[in-house]
Amino acid sequence: METIVKIAASIDDIPTVEETDAMLDELRRRPRDSATAKMIDELLELRMLLGAAYEPTPAE
Repeated sequence: METIVKIAASIDDIPTVEETDAMLDELRRRPRDSATAKMIDELLELRMLLGAAYEPTPAE
């Protein structure tokens, strides 16, 4: 958990996709309890939103 805290503490604003992926990688190594599962779910939702924000818009 210490690595996740270090990553989160180093982020000044909204995390990047890469920072979110790093936190997810760390959480996947932890035992699955309800708190870990909730954090994973929330980070996956954030990652989906970040990915949508960076997708190019189709040209009209």
